[in-house]
Amino acid sequence: MSNLVTFLESEPRTISAETTLRATPEQVYALVANPANHAELDGGGTVRSLRTGQDGLVSVGDKFWQNMVLGIPYTLPMTVTRAETNRAVTWRHPAGHTWGWEIDDHHDGTVTVRETFDASEAGVFGLSPAPLYAVLGSFAANRKNIALTLANLHRIFD
Repeated sequence: MSNLVTFLESEPRTISAETTLRATPEQVYALVANPANHAELDGGGTVRSLRTGQDGLVSVGDKFWQNMVLGIPYTLPMTVTRAETNRAVTWRHPAGHTWGWEIDDHHDGTVTVRETFDASEAGVFGLSPAPLYAVLGSFAANRKNIALTLANLHRIFD
């Protein structure tokens, strides 16, 4: 995977990596901006299915609920905070951390796709969950899962 995925330098509460694919921005956006596809993309296996909400492309302010599992099954509501057609989509978890995708078109039949987990603005009752994430190994797991998710894009498009 090291040949497929490049991790970018970022502040400690953010993980960002990218890969380049033979695909169009429209193809990638149709996949990543539709919550019903998240289980297919998720390299970590925590996203199981769309419970309720948008089955199709999202807009800013849309809410959707994903069935998840991390030891035990649970459901999380997500709120779309950014949606730029064929360029970017981001959603926020209840604790305030975000997952996002950015798509850069090279205009040669390839795109660079960047996935970012950002806990820099997360907070529960005014406290940052970042220390807890670090103790629980969430940052390390998310780094691995981002690499696996970006590798899944190659499985889908290459």
